[in-house]
Amino acid sequence: MGPSYDLCKSLIFYTMHFAIGTTNKPKSEAIEYVLNSCPYTTGKATFSGYKVSSWVPDMPTTLEEIRTGAKNRAIHCRRECKEADYFIGMEWGVYKDYEWEEYWLLGVVYIENRDGVWYFGYSCHLRVPERVAEGLFDGQWRDLEQVVHALGGTENIGDKQGSFHEWTDGMLSRREQFIMATQCAIAPFFNRFYH
Repeated sequence: MGPSYDLCKSLIFYTMHFAIGTTNKPKSEAIEYVLNSCPYTTGKATFSGYKVSSWVPDMPTTLEEIRTGAKNRAIHCRRECKEADYFIGMEWGVYKDYEWEEYWLLGVVYIENRDGVWYFGYSCHLRVPERVAEGLFDGQWRDLEQVVHALGGTENIGDKQGSFHEWTDGMLSRREQFIMATQCAIAPFFNRFYH
């Protein structure tokens, strides 16, 4: 005997609600793209965005700060939208690879489900141009947008295509990087190799 009609119907029409810890357009568009196109959530996802704090500096400069910022945004989403099934936080920052003495730009996505299971996902890492790194750590406490703009780059790049776009002549974008990081964070919840 197979499953009941009611059980099958509930599985077919089951939706998952995702609370997203950002109102930044490139970031939220990336999350929405993944939720509307990945095999686990297509046609099953609803989402809402929230302006929440990361509780890390505006310009995170260590991998720990970037990861903590993403996790904190998801935790704050949980307080804002208790009925959600998944809570998503994102953070962007620069960290130093101490072995090679280079700075890297990185986007991190943290997803936690209502049961407390969580995974991180990362964008690709792009080396920060030396003169940008010098501007970030010159004691003036400027963030990445301010430094890039001072060096002749786009104003408010975080609300546009981002530093990835600026530093690769358009080959990469902030949105694409958050798509990648989100895909890396969401797959372990559903892919059979993780269970």
